[in-house]
Amino acid sequence: MTAPVPAPASVPSPAPAPVPAPGAPAVPTFGAPAPGAAPLQAPAPASASAPASGAPKAAVTLIRLRWVLTFASLKHSPQRIIAAIVSLIVAICLIVGAAVTALRFGDDVMPAATHAGDLLNTIVVLGGAVAMLGVLLLQLMYVGQASAMDPQKFKLFGIDDGRLTRGLFAAGMCGLPAICGMLTLLAFAPIYRGTSALMVVVAVLSAPVTVAVLLAMSKAMISLFSVLADSRRTRSWLYILSMPLCFFAFQLPNILMSSGVKEVTYAKYAVVAAWTPFGAAFQLPFDAGQGRWGLIAARLAIIAVTCWICYRACLWCLHRERTVGGRSTTAQVQRGIGMFARVPDSVPGAISARLATYLRRDPRQLVMYAAPVLVLVAMLLQPEDTRYAVWFAVATGGLVLAALEGNGVAYDGLGFTLEVLSGVRGIDDRRGRVRVHVAIILVYLTLLSIVCVAATGAWTPKTGLDMSVMFWALSVGLGLCAVGVAEVISPVFMYPIAPADRPFSTPQGRAASQALIPLIHMFGSMIVLLPTGLVAMALAMAGVSDAGLPWCVALAALLNGVGVLALGTWLGGIVLDERQLTVLDHLRDFASLQ
Repeated sequence: MTAPVPAPASVPSPAPAPVPAPGAPAVPTFGAPAPGAAPLQAPAPASASAPASGAPKAAVTLIRLRWVLTFASLKHSPQRIIAAIVSLIVAICLIVGAAVTALRFGDDVMPAATHAGDLLNTIVVLGGAVAMLGVLLLQLMYVGQASAMDPQKFKLFGIDDGRLTRGLFAAGMCGLPAICGMLTLLAFAPIYRGTSALMVVVAVLSAPVTVAVLLAMSKAMISLFSVLADSRRTRSWLYILSMPLCFFAFQLPNILMSSGVKEVTYAKYAVVAAWTPFGAAFQLPFDAGQGRWGLIAARLAIIAVTCWICYRACLWCLHRERTVGGRSTTAQVQRGIGMFARVPDSVPGAISARLATYLRRDPRQLVMYAAPVLVLVAMLLQPEDTRYAVWFAVATGGLVLAALEGNGVAYDGLGFTLEVLSGVRGIDDRRGRVRVHVAIILVYLTLLSIVCVAATGAWTPKTGLDMSVMFWALSVGLGLCAVGVAEVISPVFMYPIAPADRPFSTPQGRAASQALIPLIHMFGSMIVLLPTGLVAMALAMAGVSDAGLPWCVALAALLNGVGVLALGTWLGGIVLDERQLTVLDHLRDFASLQ
């Protein structure tokens, strides 16, 4: 008979920890640990390798976030999908063009010490330096800091400044523009195979270095501009002044080629550019081809120092923005009712006053009004035998001045909500906007034409006054057509824009739409001007004299522009009435991206 086994002593179970109510903050407990729990231990000191181990995780997370936001921006927006496809096609064409150029000219043996090798060196270094400068200015003016990946968006997550800066840099290196640039440079590398395989290898290795230094300078430049320009007025002036720099950077090669500069002078420019961050990376393959390893080390040191300075600049900007950002914001007081006192007391008059007030204070739109003047200056810098090229500024001026009206509703932003709540008719809105743009186009192009007449000396019929009038009329007609088309497409094709107080920022998904929709507006405006071309052909075939043909074409262009403007205003009012709620929904979506 077995003895009964005594029951084990019961162990009291620990009381369950209280569960806080949803949304309530967690309350720390103090005192002895609960029965059965491990004894409390002092937290281990943070090791020096902790930030290093967390940095890759933060970088991977930010890279994933960038791609998630990129794909999310394409949802529920067929326009962005189409624009993204067009941008992808352009990128593929750029890569294929670089590869075809390299395969076509890489078969020729071009030793580094020969004239052909020196010419290739000059072209690559100068072309690369100018391209990098142009990309920086374009990044500053049109692209800016991606608003969704703005460092200020992450200030509530407790990420260390250094880890955040490095993570955002890694996310930028994995973005589509950086990948496209890297693939283009890799596709161009075979151009050196006729010299030596070593140059091809160095060119392949220098491709990511080139993209990295460009991205570092871009982020540092935008951060400095965004932080130092801490007032709206300063940001507006910086944004406006960036366009002339961008324009002349792209016109610099054309100006130099037309000025009669010799090849030796270009070679000297290339030597200077090779010792700057803009051209140092492009010089590396040529130094490797001649075995100048000391120079390679010096140029790599220049690139490394540049990246380090840019990194420290980004850190300083991020720290300054978190500590003293927003202190210099001041309120502006406006006396009287401004432009509203100078317009008729009607609904279209109020719309005109509101638009004129916006245009006076909006740097995003004011900067476009400088474009025709910049084109005129660039044409005046050409040799004297091409002085009549100044009329190109007038011929395209009307199209440029009306370009932003193609996205005019988006530039109004949520201010358009007041119109909807007030019951403003679409035709009144379109009439008010048309009145302002037509007045600007007429005054601007007339003054610009007078400057062109003075530059060409066409004051009399014998010196080409009739042709001057024809160019003026064609430009005005094209501008009127562009405004008419804009009034129809602006409520239909819209893309997000940067806020007026932060013109250097960029909502996610803006770049592709910004590239496609203006093209639709531009081609549509030129197509509706086609009747003027048909009239000119008919008059020429009918045997109209050369003296009377320009005047007839000028009259036809003006009538064509007025007709398209009237039709576009009427159709635009109907479209806006039908799509008011849809437009409001898009504007709220755009505001959330800012």
